[in-house]
Amino acid sequence: MIKKNNRLILLILTLSLYTLSLTTGCTHRLAFGGCAYRVNSGECQQPDISDADIMATSYTAADKLLRQMTPPLPPETHILVTSPTDIDNQNDTTSLSRLIGEQLTARFAQQGYTVIEAKRRGKPDSTQPADIMVTGTYAVGKDKVYITLKMLDNNLLEIISSYAYNLPIGPNTYSLLNTSYWWR
Repeated sequence: MIKKNNRLILLILTLSLYTLSLTTGCTHRLAFGGCAYRVNSGECQQPDISDADIMATSYTAADKLLRQMTPPLPPETHILVTSPTDIDNQNDTTSLSRLIGEQLTARFAQQGYTVIEAKRRGKPDSTQPADIMVTGTYAVGKDKVYITLKMLDNNLLEIISSYAYNLPIGPNTYSLLNTSYWWR
């Protein structure tokens, strides 16, 4: 009778763990810890989330930053754009944030503004003063990246325009968020 009860308990426990693994999207039946922590190891499958058009959202962000300006910025305004940084580590950027910075730069140039290149052979170019600086932060959530951009008057260091949006973490966004260092 005791052996039969032990087998029944073992069967119930095994089925419970199997059911739990199916509901969390994990491919390993007896995996431990939340699935979000094991995506990098391949133990879990990411849900099918479509990427947003990163270029379109960056261009929209630039346009909205400019539209908030009253009066509008004159065309001779010099704009310096930096890459958004990790909200928890202001020294860290990702391929995604650097791409957003490049796309903002392109859009401001398309709109006719003089955009100062922030990097020059790996070093900041400080030979031209910027009237406006565009900066921002990003935070990575479970299934979205939250981005906040700000336009600052470079003389007064006041925020003169801001825009916040988010991107779903689809396969391309996920890849761009991963650090490119080989040891991570």
